[in-house]
Amino acid sequence: RALRLRSTSTSASMAGVAAAWAPLAPHRAVSRRAGRRSSRAVARRAVEDAENRPDTQDVVEEQATSGEIVRLLGVTLSRYTGSGAAMLRNGGVAVRHHAAVARGDTDAVTRPLSWSPLMTMGVEILSGFLEGIAIEDAEVAALRSRDDGETSDPKSAEGLLTYLRSMRAMMAVGVPPLPGTRVQRVVVDDVPAVWLTPNARSWKSSRAPRRVLLWFHGGAFVLCNTATHARLMSSMGVAGDARVLSVEYPLAPDQGVYEDMAEAADRAYAWLISERGGNVDPRDVVIGGDSAGGHLALALAQRLASSRADGATPTKKSPAGLVLLSPWLDPGRDLPSTAAAWREAGDASMDYLRGVEASMSSVVELVFGGDGSRSGSTTRDEKLPRCLLDASLYAGRSMPPCLIQYGGIEVLASEATGLAEVASAAGWDDVTLEAFPEMPHVFQVFDSVAPEGAAAIASVGRFMKQSAAARP
Repeated sequence: RALRLRSTSTSASMAGVAAAWAPLAPHRAVSRRAGRRSSRAVARRAVEDAENRPDTQDVVEEQATSGEIVRLLGVTLSRYTGSGAAMLRNGGVAVRHHAAVARGDTDAVTRPLSWSPLMTMGVEILSGFLEGIAIEDAEVAALRSRDDGETSDPKSAEGLLTYLRSMRAMMAVGVPPLPGTRVQRVVVDDVPAVWLTPNARSWKSSRAPRRVLLWFHGGAFVLCNTATHARLMSSMGVAGDARVLSVEYPLAPDQGVYEDMAEAADRAYAWLISERGGNVDPRDVVIGGDSAGGHLALALAQRLASSRADGATPTKKSPAGLVLLSPWLDPGRDLPSTAAAWREAGDASMDYLRGVEASMSSVVELVFGGDGSRSGSTTRDEKLPRCLLDASLYAGRSMPPCLIQYGGIEVLASEATGLAEVASAAGWDDVTLEAFPEMPHVFQVFDSVAPEGAAAIASVGRFMKQSAAARP
């Protein structure tokens, strides 16, 4: 058993500057379990090969996305007043902090001295935006009852959906991937996904990296997509000499619930290693995710892990490794340590998640359902666990080598350290826990303005190369 603990300093080089990017359209697949159009109804599309499609297609998609943003914002603009006010207030906090640093007034310094001005401003603006998110209990109740065909308040239900879609539309603008990254869309067993391949190679090219990182983006199961995480994923791909397959799993509440997300994860992995699909050897696959995506990645790895009972050998379908960045593993705050961390995440916290505590209960209800143990109607024989910090889930299973990274000041720090403790208790071999002091939630996305982010991505790359090592 090898549980390795690391505390990482700020000695690392900056990552490259992002270049031009072809925008990625938001996922519009919808699940039958959510009471609407199924993901199976999404039109199948062949891989978009840039050599075989007109150059104007990207421009058309960009215009459509901009129009969608304008339309949705026009409907929901009043709901963003809270976010706007909080962003302005927090921007002022960032300016005053660095003014105090410049004056040498240590008593007025409110953020870590290691943060650059761009890092501080980015964290504070993001915190303000998240703080302003307002989801009313009545809206959640109306939406859930509408799915059951019983709502008496369809306006509230539709208002919530429009609000969430407007946020997704804004986020679809995204962050560009690293220069030279080739972006190609695919549909994998009815699940939309996106390949990000270094060196402008097609994902099918014999010269493309053999190694594959199967990634599940974060966003509290309700927001974000490949576009929001394009730089992060492409950076990890370059660091690990790997193609990245980003799974556009259905988002709650309109596209699906947690069970649909888990099913999409299962299908994506099965397609990736099938001869008629990705045709990738499982020994060349590392799966991973950040925040909520870390929950999906860990749960997938747990389902794939074979039991060691009765001398059983590891399944040939298990991945080579698992990467978890600031994983959100106890969404329902079932454990005392998690509940305490969220209670303490108030004005004193420097993590940008500090302002979302009030909306978390509503989000969890939309994703997991009322009791949180089972989401929607299900055909599975066993429950899909909501809290993954349980040693019994991993005991006796052949779990893959795992790298966990977290920021020292983030709200979810106890969940990352808790998983390491659970893994040790369960006999899960080869778990590496890397702590980055003074860093917030999923700080790797700040790699261009924080050397810690670049250092963490480099560590992910080394882990991938070690886990999915070259073979004759």
